[in-house]
Amino acid sequence: MNIDPKSILWASAVLACAGLAPTASAADGAIALEPSPPPLYRPLTLAVEAGTTGFGGSVSWRFASHWGVRAGGDYLSYTEPNLEIENFHYNAKVKLLSEPLTLDIYPWKNSSFHISAGLMFNQNKVTGTANASGTITIAGETFPVASVGTLNLKMEQELVNPYLGIGGNFFYFDRAHRWAMGGELGLAYTGEPDASLTRSGPAAPLVDQAVSRAQRTLQDNANHYKWWPVLKLAVSYSF
Repeated sequence: MNIDPKSILWASAVLACAGLAPTASAADGAIALEPSPPPLYRPLTLAVEAGTTGFGGSVSWRFASHWGVRAGGDYLSYTEPNLEIENFHYNAKVKLLSEPLTLDIYPWKNSSFHISAGLMFNQNKVTGTANASGTITIAGETFPVASVGTLNLKMEQELVNPYLGIGGNFFYFDRAHRWAMGGELGLAYTGEPDASLTRSGPAAPLVDQAVSRAQRTLQDNANHYKWWPVLKLAVSYSF
């Protein structure tokens, strides 16, 4: 039987092409599906957060591999109908309001972990009126409520507090490292708070002296609380 050499060459070329085509196609598909790695970091981050300073948010700018700045605000307000302070029960309102401003230091350029140092602008406040009927005991002395009037409490922390903390992301929700869950742990030095106790009743020197003694006791005890712990959880988006 005679076999045409041209036929053999043509058939071999067809088989070779048939075998190479799927391989090239598969290779092209693998290249197209391979995700690009995320950058070492994304410079701008927006976050919503909740913690011991209330609920709020922040914006941070990582302007270099190891340096960034951050600003934010947190707020929480609630009423406590029977708040006990120094043997008095108050119908009180508690307001937490603060704005941190920090310089963030990133020890590793491919990590979100950072050390924060800066200031916390603090407008935390407690106000209230004493709950009493019949008589009220002030600094060991008992008076008719009518002669005391309304006993008013007001406590405020210092406006500007030094702040130091650490933070970073726990995990990312996506491969691009845009959505993340993170947290922060820190401490603010709030100094000695300003505590005042006043009344609205008629003039009565004995009552005023008792209120003054009670205020000094209140202030002395409040001076022991000079630190504010900061613990936050945050969900953030970076771009």
